[in-house]
Amino acid sequence: MITTGTVRLSLVLGVAAVAGAASHGLQPRRDTPAVTGYRQAVIVGPVGAPFNMPSDAALGRDGSLYILDGVNHRVVVCDGEGRLQSQFGSRGDGPGQLAYPLGIATDPNGNVYVADSGNHRFQIFAANGKPLDAVPLPVSVSGVLPDPTDVAVDPARQRLYITDNDNHVIHLYSLAEHRFEAVWGGPGRDQRQFRFPFLIDTSPDGYLFVAEPINTRVQVLNRDGKFVGFIGGWGIKAGQLFRPKGVAAWGDRVFVTDSYLGNVQVFTLGGRFLGALADATGTPIGFTTPTGITIDNQRKRLYVVELKVHRVCRVDLE
Repeated sequence: MITTGTVRLSLVLGVAAVAGAASHGLQPRRDTPAVTGYRQAVIVGPVGAPFNMPSDAALGRDGSLYILDGVNHRVVVCDGEGRLQSQFGSRGDGPGQLAYPLGIATDPNGNVYVADSGNHRFQIFAANGKPLDAVPLPVSVSGVLPDPTDVAVDPARQRLYITDNDNHVIHLYSLAEHRFEAVWGGPGRDQRQFRFPFLIDTSPDGYLFVAEPINTRVQVLNRDGKFVGFIGGWGIKAGQLFRPKGVAAWGDRVFVTDSYLGNVQVFTLGGRFLGALADATGTPIGFTTPTGITIDNQRKRLYVVELKVHRVCRVDLE
């Protein structure tokens, strides 16, 4: 079973939880509506085998939650209430084995995609964890080994996006033709350039959101790779980002985790700041090194992976 705990935020708990974020100046502006949520549960891993620095999570077709427990080289699968369903993966470089994976995604057919970072490849699994394919990323002309840190699916184009952290690019892979189509980006701070791109997400209309911790922003590209805009920018005030790590699109909103500020900020698809994720009192909800983030659209639940405290926090949205 999975060990969980339920926490209903009160004003006192909320103030204590966000003391670190508040010290960095992240208080909601009075003219900016906060996005309200209630922290409901914490998932810490199977009994006797807890998480060790989990980094990302993804929702399955049936509402299952796939949690990437990278230091343990595995994927832990829970139901929507945090109860253990299964787990798969072990350390190694064979089919179905993993080496310090970092990012995870699913597709509408139930397949699971893992950025198998230590093996310089991505892998595809069936919903039950059966390995289906393992695809090495191409080595760059500079000879730097690829470092895949996340994956995201565009179902409409049958395409997989893979971030290559050390080479500062995004790889495009055709799932229909089983081949790499293109490479977007390169090192830098300008449009269509990246510095250590990390976690990514796609919206239903095909926009790609790339969290860039070093460039302190989220960059948005369309399906053709054209620059759309930046979300955030360097700083520690409301609407600014210092170490953005995770991103998730939900309807007309974009949720961004900041591992340094310890919060989740919410923007429109166009980049307008809406507010920090807050409790019913308007106090921002604090997290410890929030990294990956995923949303259960049907249940209106937000799952935030807190890397250094080895857990996943569930927040119910209003």
